[in-house]
Amino acid sequence: MSNTNKTKPVTNQMVCGQIAKLEDEYSTYFNKNFNVDGSPDDIELEDIFNAPQDHVDDIIGYSKYCYRKHGIIMRVVNMYRDFGCTKMHLHYKEDGADAEKAKEVIDTYNKRVNMLHTMGECIFEIAQTGNLVLYDRNGKRLDIYPIDRCEPVPLLVSNKPLIKFKIEQDFDMSDYDEKIKKKINSAYPKEVLKAQKAGKDFAVLDIDNTYFAKINCSQYETYGLSVIVPAFEDLSHKNLLKNAERSTANAVINKILLMQVGDENNPPNANLIAQYQKMLEGMSGSIGVSVPYYVNMSFIEPSTEVFGSEKFVEIDKDILNTLGVSVSLLRGEGGGSYSDGLMNFTSLCRNIEAAREPLPDIVHALYQAELKRNRIDPKYAPTVEFGDVIIDKEAKMQLLISLFQDASLPYELLYEGCGMDFDHVKLLKKQEKAQKLDELFEPHAMPFQGNQGEGSTDEGGAPKKTDSERKSDKSKSNNKQARPDKKSKSGVKTGK
Repeated sequence: MSNTNKTKPVTNQMVCGQIAKLEDEYSTYFNKNFNVDGSPDDIELEDIFNAPQDHVDDIIGYSKYCYRKHGIIMRVVNMYRDFGCTKMHLHYKEDGADAEKAKEVIDTYNKRVNMLHTMGECIFEIAQTGNLVLYDRNGKRLDIYPIDRCEPVPLLVSNKPLIKFKIEQDFDMSDYDEKIKKKINSAYPKEVLKAQKAGKDFAVLDIDNTYFAKINCSQYETYGLSVIVPAFEDLSHKNLLKNAERSTANAVINKILLMQVGDENNPPNANLIAQYQKMLEGMSGSIGVSVPYYVNMSFIEPSTEVFGSEKFVEIDKDILNTLGVSVSLLRGEGGGSYSDGLMNFTSLCRNIEAAREPLPDIVHALYQAELKRNRIDPKYAPTVEFGDVIIDKEAKMQLLISLFQDASLPYELLYEGCGMDFDHVKLLKKQEKAQKLDELFEPHAMPFQGNQGEGSTDEGGAPKKTDSERKSDKSKSNNKQARPDKKSKSGVKTGK
């Protein structure tokens, strides 16, 4: 007896809205361009944290990437720049004709190189990269060189490190005409041009014109670190979550676009497709539909809220706390007491002070070099102090007045505390005395005090009042009159 295998025809059914593993375009893009922790695929955070001095280029590149990508990082770094260089106070220690000449030279130099703005750029560079290479172009301008093209040499000359500058021999200038090319070729410092002509890869910058600063590192380490390095891990985590949200949203769109009805052997007619489309409009969840030709159809709406906005808010707070900035300072959000906010603000101010600490000595050295170029003794160069970040201006003014009146606070500290240039005020006072303006502009009597003649004030110095003026006083005891007799509740008379 033979067995005959009967084969049944196979119908290729297609389930509408089928849930399956779907490699959408964004997931593929993410896997190719990002690590599991959310950082770009050419950045290895663990390698950076383990040996930062060996990955300075990666740190600087990732810092700039975070600055451009994350608004929260851009605002924090900008706070360093904006709060760190609000004003510069110059303190001249010498007097005389040479000192006046030196002041004129320094004022002209500050305008020529736009010193206040340049110092803001220096603070920005230090905060973002942790390093600063500043080059003095013989008093004409100040250049900031990218640290990824500079390398400090482990040799100090006059307590300053030598800096090697990487030369680009194959710089593309095809877009410029010959006249511009010649100017570009001659725009580098002389030592760089000399090394470039010799075909060298590096040039040692002139030690007298080069200034280098670094933060967040030990003295023996070559490079400094950016202020946002501690936030790298949280930033990558946030980047990972955001990409997961986008990938999920993209998958939902793909699932909706891939919905099909019918199969190869039983294609539905146009009226049936229109009926399905009308049925699915505005639907959510799962539905079951019975249709001809053995076609099963179900539409399942995936959940698009994978993490929720609260998770991102928490990560932002973690990032800000890591960088020493409170959410209330940056976005006006968050609760907490006044002391908490003050502590956060104080911490930020200290971080800014640490970032700009090397700059006053650099500016002082620049002033000395400028005076030498003008054949003036460099001892007349002023020292530099940056303006404070004032939390409560009114409280500061009250403190200054109190110290001036009760503790003999010097005039210089009083004027500087009020935001005035003491040297400029002193110069104006000298000019007033020379022109005898004190006689022309006599001091006025105290305002709203009337005639301050003899006998018009009482013992305390206040204007005397007439009896008619005293009628409006709340208490008649001020009129030096006897109180009227009256009975107390006990029946005993009171008064005189």
